[in-house]
Amino acid sequence: VLVEPLCILSPALSSQPTKPGSITDEIRAHCGASGTWGLCALQAPVNSPINIQTLAANSNIAPCLQAAGNYDGAAVTVVNCATSTYAQRTWVVVNGGAEENTSNAGPATQIRIYGNKCLDVKDGIDQDGTKLQIWTCYDGSINQLWQVNGAGDISWSGHSKCMDLTDGSTSDGTLIQIWTCYSGNTNQLWNAISPRPASVCSGGKVGLAWAPDLSSSFIPNAATDKTCHIYDWSSWPPSTTLPQGLKFVPMFWGPGHEADWTSNVIQGATNYGIAMGMQEVNQAGGANMTPAQGAQSWKDMLVPLRTNKNYQLVSPSVTSASSGIPWLQSFMSLLTDSEKPDFMAVHWYGKALLDMQNYLTTFHNAFPGKTVWVTEFACEGFDGTGCTDDISYFANGADDWLSSQSWIGAYFPFGLASDLHGVGEGNRLMNASSGLVTPVGWAYLS
Repeated sequence: VLVEPLCILSPALSSQPTKPGSITDEIRAHCGASGTWGLCALQAPVNSPINIQTLAANSNIAPCLQAAGNYDGAAVTVVNCATSTYAQRTWVVVNGGAEENTSNAGPATQIRIYGNKCLDVKDGIDQDGTKLQIWTCYDGSINQLWQVNGAGDISWSGHSKCMDLTDGSTSDGTLIQIWTCYSGNTNQLWNAISPRPASVCSGGKVGLAWAPDLSSSFIPNAATDKTCHIYDWSSWPPSTTLPQGLKFVPMFWGPGHEADWTSNVIQGATNYGIAMGMQEVNQAGGANMTPAQGAQSWKDMLVPLRTNKNYQLVSPSVTSASSGIPWLQSFMSLLTDSEKPDFMAVHWYGKALLDMQNYLTTFHNAFPGKTVWVTEFACEGFDGTGCTDDISYFANGADDWLSSQSWIGAYFPFGLASDLHGVGEGNRLMNASSGLVTPVGWAYLS
C-alpha cells in the first residue's frame, strides 16, 4: 500500500544541504525544495497499514514509532525502523483520517496496532510529560482519540497536547509523551510512510495458508519475522512478489492436477526446495484416495522431486478424523525408506486447545522420529456450537504451545481467506476487504 509521506520542511531545514537518501531528501522530493511549514499535509489513509516516523530535525535517520509488545500498558517508543519487527511498528488510522484543510485539524481517530490495541494516554493525565502506551481499544475512550493534523502534528483530541518525542532524542527506546502543542516544534512532527518490508523468517515456525480468494497484494501485511512458508493449495505461486525470506511451498492437490504439477514443479525452472503432498486424502471433498492410490500418486508426482532436485517432501495431509492416522500408517507401509516423506502433515479442527494438544501429541507418537507440519487448524467443531474456548485464548495458547514443541516444524492457522468455508468468523486472520490483520491473526504472527 503506497502511503503519501508527510511533507513538512522548516525554512531552516529547506536551506541546508542533505545527504542523498536522507529523510529530508525524501520530504523535499515530494514537497519541493521551497517547502515551508504546513505546505503539505500528512495524508494517512484510513484502514491502511503505515509506519510513523519522527521528523526531529537533529537526525537524518528517522526512527519509527513502535509498541514494546502486544499487551496492555506496553510502552510507545521510537526505534530504528530496520530493527523493529513489522508488527511492532505498523499502525492503522481508523474511524477517520487526515486530510488537507485550512484549520489544520483532522477528524478524531483511533491509531491502532495489533488489530485491537490503541495509542493511549496513560491514565488520561492531561499534563506535559505524560507517557503514551497501548491499551485495548474502546470506542469512545477519550484517552484513545487523536487528530492527525494538516500541520504534521498528532494531537490528543479535545486537548492542547501533542504526541511528542521526549527531549527530541532519536535514540532507540526513547519514550513518547504528550506535551503542549507548539507550531513548528520538530519533536511533534511525524511522517506516515508505507510500511517497511518485514524482516521475514528469523526463526519462527508460522506459515501462511493463503486462500486463492484473498488478494495476494495483502501478503506483505501478514509477513513477519515469525513467518517462513506460504502455500495456496496449488502449484501456482502467488502473483505478488513475496517478501524476501518467505518461501512458497507448492502443493500437489490430488487427482486432476497432474498436468499443472508437472509443468510448474517437476519440469519448472524454479526449485522451491519443499513440496507438499495431496490434500485431505481421507476426506470426501479432499483428494479422497485410498492409501494405495495415494502411494502411487506420491511415487509419480512427489518422489521425482527428491530424486532429481533434492526436494524435501511433506506427506499427504490427513484430517483429525479417526481415519486420518490409520490412512497415513497404511500409506507409509507402501513406501520404501527412500520414498518416505520428511515431514508428516495433519489438519486439526476442534473446540478446545487441550484437545488439539492431545491429538497432535498422539499423531506425533504414531510417527516416531518424524517432524510434524500442522498445515491447517482452527478452533471450530463444525457442529454449530463453534469453539468452546475463547478464540483469543485458543490462538495465544496454540501459538505458544506449537512454537515450543521441538517435533513441530511448521504450523499454518486457517483463516487467511475471504470465504472461511464454515469455519467460525472468530478465526478470521485478516479482513478480506482492507487486508488488515485481525487481533487473532496477530496472536499468531506477532
